[in-house]
Amino acid sequence: MSFNIDFEFTIDLIGHFSIDGNSEYHDDLSQLKYYISPLNPNNVNFDLNKNFKSTQHKPISHIKLDHILKWISHNFRQLEKPLSVQEERWLDFDFICSRGLIKTILSTPYINDERNAWIICASKYRGTIYLCKFYTDEKEHERLTESDYEKQATSWGFKFEQYMLADHPSHMPNSERPLNECEEFCCMFKAKFDTYSLLYGAEIDGISSQQPIRDTLVNKKFELIELKTYPMYHKNMYRQIPCERVSMWWSQNYLVKTNKIIFGLKDRNKKIRKINEYSLDDLPYLSKEDYSIKACKQFCKIFLDNVKRIVTKDHNECMYKFQWQPTAKDVVNYTEEPPDNGRFFFLEPWFIAKAEDYIKSKRPQQVTKSNK
Repeated sequence: MSFNIDFEFTIDLIGHFSIDGNSEYHDDLSQLKYYISPLNPNNVNFDLNKNFKSTQHKPISHIKLDHILKWISHNFRQLEKPLSVQEERWLDFDFICSRGLIKTILSTPYINDERNAWIICASKYRGTIYLCKFYTDEKEHERLTESDYEKQATSWGFKFEQYMLADHPSHMPNSERPLNECEEFCCMFKAKFDTYSLLYGAEIDGISSQQPIRDTLVNKKFELIELKTYPMYHKNMYRQIPCERVSMWWSQNYLVKTNKIIFGLKDRNKKIRKINEYSLDDLPYLSKEDYSIKACKQFCKIFLDNVKRIVTKDHNECMYKFQWQPTAKDVVNYTEEPPDNGRFFFLEPWFIAKAEDYIKSKRPQQVTKSNK
């Protein structure tokens, strides 16, 4: 007997939020940016090191799912299942996580670099499994001992965005403004993958729209834009990029239905000299080796199947830690951890308390279970 797994993610944008320069959450469009195409994409001169000394870097601390949980807490009514069918799950999702986590799972079949080994922790609350990605010991050490040059290299992508994005469709980008890496605009997506329903948040670089959008992106016409930088080693990028990198790019954009990926090609002096544009369907053809989207989806399906089967205890009983290394190929190890494990704890008490208060307010005559 044989069977074919080629499931699609059915994806819908259902919300958004902004993070300001102080890493504070705002339930609005204040950080939304608009893509402004250069007059001559084949001849630009964007210095990625410009004003670097004034850059405000992202904090080293891991924010985990904090911002996503805050958005959920503002939208319980929109996300909950009808009361009559809440026996197994309160919210209408099997899994809640970040886009980056699903991107990592989809990309795993092509990860070869040991530095990209991963840890994913799972906590179950009222029938939904919350997933959060963590750094390995080696990666955590790298981040804590990052050199000034490594911080500068991290900033190049943010600086490129500053050259390409503006706060209004009729404005020009302002590269003179001090760069603040903490500023983000994020969208929330619900997705269906095989039998699973997912909710995840994703940072969005910008949108293409002729008109400014004032209130909400939901059900509006616009195009999501993804911006990348890459060395200008070749006249074109087809069949030139490591498969691992291509897999990350494809997964990241596939999960939010981005079909316009803008690459800034940089020279040895870290100046963008040319702009290349690719569609989502183009990306697999950039890979040096054959790249199978199907293999990525198969791995994701198998991983979610096993997480669903394994994660049965509630968040206050234990946390589950899944760990994978490139040398392990298809083997993902897992352990049960104490529910209050300081390093991997992520399902915040304030979120549980707010959820329980909301549920009790909706069911004043019922006795509710606090941990299901």
